[in-house]
Amino acid sequence: MTIEEKEDKMTSIIKLKLDKIDFKITSIMSYYSENKKLRDGTYKNVIITSFMEPLFNSNTYIITDSETLEMLYVWTGPMRYMEIDEFFSN
Repeated sequence: MTIEEKEDKMTSIIKLKLDKIDFKITSIMSYYSENKKLRDGTYKNVIITSFMEPLFNSNTYIITDSETLEMLYVWTGPMRYMEIDEFFSN
């Protein structure tokens, strides 16, 4: 699977998960980032899915391992992280 296909796949998966919990967004996109520093201080090639929430006009990012497509965590702002299960539990 190409990087572009993985980006498209993650955008679709995350959009469906957001729809399932009725989380309103105005835009969503995914992009590849090489050697991204993760919250634990390690570096990894990742796919970052960004979406904008309309009420506060703020961006949220889901960080995904680009090899396994495992969603690693949600980044909601500087030094603010959430676990994937917690974010999607509504």
